[in-house]
Amino acid sequence: MVKLAAAAVALIVLGVITLAPDGRREGSAPSDLVSFRPDGTILMALPGVASPVLEVYEDYQCPYCRDFEQLNGGTARDWAAQGKVALVIHPFTVFGENSGVTRDNSRRALMASLCVTDPRKWLAYHDELYAHQPEETREGGFAVEELVRYAKGVGLAEEEFAACLNSDKTSARADALSKLAFTRGVQGTPTIRLDGRDLDWTKPWAAPVQQA
Repeated sequence: MVKLAAAAVALIVLGVITLAPDGRREGSAPSDLVSFRPDGTILMALPGVASPVLEVYEDYQCPYCRDFEQLNGGTARDWAAQGKVALVIHPFTVFGENSGVTRDNSRRALMASLCVTDPRKWLAYHDELYAHQPEETREGGFAVEELVRYAKGVGLAEEEFAACLNSDKTSARADALSKLAFTRGVQGTPTIRLDGRDLDWTKPWAAPVQQA
């Protein structure tokens, strides 16, 4: 079972609505706000919004991460689209070497997410992975052919995607992302932080919050 790293939440933090240079206001579609950061993480924010920073550390094979997405994932995106937070999504593989099949499934899904080169389609693919999440111990879960099919479904080029998925470079990027999460003290998934403080994600969120 994946351990949870969550703490109680308390004070409401007021967000600042920002007008983007290109005229976009609050209510912009979350997919339009996605950008890829150099370290492999995903930023979703209106231009000019740098804080507070809401971080989501997730593993596509983790059932609790799927629960988070269903419960509060949409809310987090809405806050980003309204300029209330800068949302940073950090996909990685939380399962260790001794997890066998489960780790293999997780790692394939992570590599697949790194092969989405169009930021406007990243969220759609992200959601496809959770919609088709296999049982943790299912051998061959997130099979390559399935991952390529999901890519085609969101409008990505199949051949290019498949080549990326089988690339040693993509494999190395996936390992680096996982290492980065562990160096930041993440011990389980999902880990949700606001400005570095762990949040409780197990109840519906009403407003951006931070630990007292």
